[in-house]
This record gives sequence, structure tokens and C-alpha cells, in this order.
Amino acid sequence: MKAIVVISASSLVGELFYEMGLRDASIIMIYILGVLIYAAWTNSRLYSAVFSFLSVMVFNFLFTEPRFTLFAHGSEYPVTFLVMMIAGVFTSSMAMQIKEKERQKQEAEMLAKQESLRANLLRTISHDLRTPLTSISGNAGFLMEHAGELDAEKRQTIYGDIYDDSIWLANLVENLLAVTRLENGSVQLKIEPELVDEVFHEALQHLDRRAKEHTIKTVLQDDMLMAEMDVRLIIQVIVNIVNNAIKYTQPGSCITLRVQEKQGKTEFRIEDDGPGIPDEEKNHIFDMFYTADNERGDGRRGLGLGLALCRFIVDAHGGKIWVEDAFPHGAVFVFTLKAVEVKSDEQG
Repeated sequence: MKAIVVISASSLVGELFYEMGLRDASIIMIYILGVLIYAAWTNSRLYSAVFSFLSVMVFNFLFTEPRFTLFAHGSEYPVTFLVMMIAGVFTSSMAMQIKEKERQKQEAEMLAKQESLRANLLRTISHDLRTPLTSISGNAGFLMEHAGELDAEKRQTIYGDIYDDSIWLANLVENLLAVTRLENGSVQLKIEPELVDEVFHEALQHLDRRAKEHTIKTVLQDDMLMAEMDVRLIIQVIVNIVNNAIKYTQPGSCITLRVQEKQGKTEFRIEDDGPGIPDEEKNHIFDMFYTADNERGDGRRGLGLGLALCRFIVDAHGGKIWVEDAFPHGAVFVFTLKAVEVKSDEQG
């Protein structure tokens, strides 16, 4: 197809030159240019040679006297073919070398990126997983040795600490697996129209148990708002963002989930009235393994996977995600999905 396009374009320009009274040498240069263009497109020296031969044949048929015959006159015909074939093979060889170098460069960059991810993962795991693992083993050991000496309230507190640490580790593993599947393209999205009100209701059932220490409310522009989504993944986005707000805001704070339709998009806004996010961190907060300097209320920092996973999921839906400032203080996480028009069945 590309060969046909290039030869056709060369012939049209050649015909224009012919009508202007230009010599064959000017026209043949157009075909040589076509050979160079086609050779840069292909990875095959054979294709370039064949294309050069076809170009010479077409030039001979259209522009050598007598026109519209395949009989060449003059000794320059074999020379023309030889020049065009050499130009085509040489250019295709150069193009192949450039493409091969680019491929090698991309492979090297990918390997470097993967190595960096592995190094970051190992470093972060060794640093940040020590606290919850130590807490679980320490509390479990304490219970084993002193369970009979503890009252019910103290035991319940220790049980709660073990539970929180184990859930944190389980969420970490789930986020790691989800990020890996999305990066590898092994996740097949099941996108269907979903009612946002129902999605919010389901997401709020899976929040961190500390959610009861905060006021969490939903505000919908319309109870019938719908969006196209893989509901399981979008619920994970909402849960990750809300849990992030729970972790980094003080008990008693208010977290508001808002949604509205805007320019054909369903816009989700999750607002909190916590300390907010510094401007220098906004551009990195969705990067994998990036964590803000501030720590959680329990003194433990996250691995920086939750928000990175949110970005992967929203990107896979063709949407956008970003963070803004809330006023007078706090943060607003915003993401968009394709809106679904709700058609009324009522007859007027």
C-alpha cells in the first residue's frame, strides 16, 4: 500500500513537471526521492530493490519517448535503475540501522526502568515493611506469653493492632499484584455503564476501620448519574483515595465524595479538610514508590503504590486523575470517566 502511494505521488508530480516542460532528469529525481522515502519506511533491502525497479519501469512507461510503452531508448536507462537501486538499498540499510539502534535504546531504557523498580521495591520493602511485621510478631508473642494476665479491653486493643497491620500488608500485596497486571497489560477491562450512587455505596463498605473516626459523606449532582467503568477497579480507586485521606487527616475530619457530569465526562471529586499536599509533591504523588514526607497517624509511611495504582486504572479507562487544593485547607483528588447518558422511558 505504501509503495502504491509513493509511486502514485511521484507520478503525479512527474506529470506536473512534464507539462511544465522540465527535462527527464528533473522527473527522475522525483522518483529517486520516492525511493528514498519508501526505503526509510521498510526494513527490507529486497523490498527497496524491487521498489526501485518498479519506479524505473513506471518512469520509463510514463515519461520516456515513446510514452506509454516499456521500451527504453538510450543508454541511461540501466544507469538510472542502478542509481535508484543503490539509493534504495543504501537508504533502507541506514533506516534499518537507525531503527535497530532505537530498539536497542528502548530495550536498554526498559531494562534500566525495571531494574530501578526492583531496586526501589526491595529498598522500600526492607525499610517500610519492618514496622508492621515487627508489630504483628511482637503483639502475637506478647499474647502467647501473657494472654492470661490481660483484661478483655487490653486484649482487644492488641487484636485490633494485629488486624490493622495484617490488613495493611494484605492491601499492599493486592496493590502490587494489581500494578503488575496493569503494567503487563494482562488485565482485561470489563467496562459497562454503572450507577455512581451504587458504586459509592459499595466502595464505602470496604474502607479502613478507622473510617468511623471521620465524617464521610457523598454529594451527587443527580442520583441517576452513570459512568462507563470496570466497577471492580473503580471501587478500588475510590477506596484507595478515601483510605489515603483517612490515614493522613486528623480524627474527626470530614471527607466528601462529590460527583458531577461535566462536558461529557463524569467527574469524581474526593475532598478532605486535612493538612493538604505541598505544591512540590503534587507532580509526583501518583508516581510509583513515591511517598510524601509526612507520616501516617500511626507513624508508618506507605509504599507509594495506592495512588500509582489509581493512576494506572484511570489511565486504562481513558480518563484523567489529578490533585488540587481544597479551601481553606485540605486536598481534592479528582478523576474523570466517560459519562453515560440516561434516557428516560417516559412518553410525553
